[in-house]
Amino acid sequence: MVFGASGFLGARICALLAERGVEYRGLSRSRGEPHLRCDLATMHSYALETQIGMYKPTVVINAVGATVGEPAELVAANVTAVEALLTATRENAGHARFVQLGSAAEYGGGTHGASQAEGSTRRPVGPYGLSKLAGSELAVRAQRNGGDVVVLRIFDVIGPGAPATTVTGRVIEDLRDRQQIEVGSLDVWRDFIDVRDVAEAVVAVALTDAKLPAVLNVGTGRATLARDVAGQLFELSGQPARIVDDPTHDGALGDPWQQADITLIAHHLGWSPKIALDQSLADAWAEPR
Repeated sequence: MVFGASGFLGARICALLAERGVEYRGLSRSRGEPHLRCDLATMHSYALETQIGMYKPTVVINAVGATVGEPAELVAANVTAVEALLTATRENAGHARFVQLGSAAEYGGGTHGASQAEGSTRRPVGPYGLSKLAGSELAVRAQRNGGDVVVLRIFDVIGPGAPATTVTGRVIEDLRDRQQIEVGSLDVWRDFIDVRDVAEAVVAVALTDAKLPAVLNVGTGRATLARDVAGQLFELSGQPARIVDDPTHDGALGDPWQQADITLIAHHLGWSPKIALDQSLADAWAEPR
């Protein structure tokens, strides 16, 4: 069962499962067919338990999450929803593997030039990072209590279909609509990973029979300056545009350095990213609106 199936990550995960011939059921808050309608943050626990009890999944993937909004909205999507789904899974499909999609925002900023491993100190900044960390901590606690639970801390996702809440999605939107890039300070370093590589990692975790650590990073292991990424998209657009720097802008990117240490996921699953940054950006620009 894939919750958040119509989102940026959820849709890619479902597409890959279908491509591999894996039977799945997608559930989404925002639309119906082909997915069931389901809002984890507001639905009655009995309704959720009924759904899970009916399908008896072998794996539950939680791709539900909010990146922007009021603190209460972030808590509802990133904490309350996780608790509800963990409880319903434990009570109605206790054998199932639970895969929680976390975020690099849980770490906060790292030391320039260094990679952030799963055991690195977590210093999230702002309501989003704090709420994602709280949700992940609920999942890790469930793993300590005997559950088959894995948290994937995913770094900055890019690629075809990236929404405007992501760095590249916002830059692409600005280039197409205003010929002006205005996302706050671009002098930050991020580990940009293609959404298709993320889906591969999620499916690998879902399908393996191996016992896995409670937390695994999903990134490329290479940080890139956000300004360079914006510049590449500018060149791909082939149109006049300008970059407006304003560190106080609401879209400011925050922590100056993030880079994943992906040693652990490579060791346990043999997974590594395959899609180069240049290709990911080109595919994202070429994607129809």
